[in-house]
Amino acid sequence: MGEGKEEATKKRAAARGWVTRQSTALKDLLDKPSISEFELRSAIETFDRRLNTLDERQAELELLVDDGDLDQCVDEADSFRRASQENWLRANEKLQELMKASQIELGSVGSTSTSGKSPEVKLPKLELPKFKGDVTEWVSFWDQFSSHIDDTEIPVISKFTYLVSLLEGEAKSVVQGLSHTSANYSIACDLLKERYNRPERIIFAHVQSLLSGHVLGKAKGPKYVTQLWSLRDEILTHIRSLEALGVSGKQCKIFLTPIILSRLPNEIRLEWARKGAGHESDLDWLLTFLRQEIESIEKSEAFKDVTAGKRESLSSPEEKKNWQTREPKGKVSSAAALHTSSEGQL
Repeated sequence: MGEGKEEATKKRAAARGWVTRQSTALKDLLDKPSISEFELRSAIETFDRRLNTLDERQAELELLVDDGDLDQCVDEADSFRRASQENWLRANEKLQELMKASQIELGSVGSTSTSGKSPEVKLPKLELPKFKGDVTEWVSFWDQFSSHIDDTEIPVISKFTYLVSLLEGEAKSVVQGLSHTSANYSIACDLLKERYNRPERIIFAHVQSLLSGHVLGKAKGPKYVTQLWSLRDEILTHIRSLEALGVSGKQCKIFLTPIILSRLPNEIRLEWARKGAGHESDLDWLLTFLRQEIESIEKSEAFKDVTAGKRESLSSPEEKKNWQTREPKGKVSSAAALHTSSEGQL
């Protein structure tokens, strides 16, 4: 056996091994007493990827085998493929059942007619995100598009139609000059990847977004708490995206920490300075601290609403005045004490 043929045979054997393992995983999943739609769909997608790899390895080997052995090679591959797909077929049938059941539970079915016909299941309309050219959104957009459109068996021209319909602004102009043909679909994908699938540019954009984002000023009330949570969510989104791109480790966290601190309100930075001794370059500690601080502010605002409600419930102006001005007996109010202390220093 030639060296090229031997290597191709080994690659096919490895690919078969992965397909067998994933087929077994599907069987184990189907044998469980309960299973979620998400985990079954994920297992099916993993099997599909393994089977596609096997098909590629099989095609490579077929180019190297002798003509007299080709029929046997193809027949053997077909038998293996059919056997390995038995659990895949069962899994897809089960997935359809789960999808129908979930739609019925959500009330997405028509009512049973008086003729006794079964209710018609209305599957949810697929809503994929639009892409306008923001590189920080490219990975998420392309992963979803690949999963739902590009990796499916729908006609290539339909894939092109879907792709163009999901592009807006700058991104759409990248492929606007291409004729709407099947041959140009792969060209359109390559042009978009060349323009936006650039890790170094995506990393720079995430860091730039962290640097250029607005800083919250001093404020009060529920709206302030909402703004704090939104700020934290935005920061986490950029950090997790950077980690997915390989930007991690101690050195990266050291430069990210001061960037995030610069986005926080002054009173929270001051509290971090009090509590964060020894954690100045610890990004994980800072993120945990930020969550705890927002939760504390949220609780404080909730308590303030309770006391405000108590004041509103007092029946007379005199009662409200007493509520606002009363102090514990034998103690001087903090405002009076401050005034007396300042007079003594003059």
